[in-house]
Amino acid sequence: MSRFVLAAVFICAAPAYGETAYFAAIPDLPVATGLSESPNQLASFAAGENSSLVIASAHGAASPEAVRAFYMDSLSALGWAYEPAQRHDDLTFLRGRERLILHIEPHDGGTYLSMRLIVRPASMNAD
Repeated sequence: MSRFVLAAVFICAAPAYGETAYFAAIPDLPVATGLSESPNQLASFAAGENSSLVIASAHGAASPEAVRAFYMDSLSALGWAYEPAQRHDDLTFLRGRERLILHIEPHDGGTYLSMRLIVRPASMNAD
C-alpha cells in the first residue's frame, strides 16, 4: 500500500517541477515564479573567445520582495554565491568567472526584473 501512496505523491508533485521556466539565453537560470521572460528585451554580446555579456528581462505580477526572495533562495543551489552589491537595490551573484546582476523594481503593480550575466576571460599567468 505504501508504494501506491509514494507513487501518488510523485504524480502530484510532478506539475510543480514542470512549471519552472528558464531564461532562453541562460538555460540554467530560472525565471522567478510569477514572472514571464520578455523575449524582445534580450541581447547578447561576445567580447572575445572567453568573455560575453547577456542582458535579459522579465516582468509579472509577483511582488519585488517575492522575486528577491526567490533568487536569494534558489541561486545558491545552482552554484551561485551572493555578493553584496554596490547598489542596495541590485542582487549580485558570482559563479566561477560569471557575475550575475539582478535589478528588481516595482512596475505596474508587479515587478520588472532586468539581469546581466557577465562572463570574464580566464585569468592568465597567475592573474
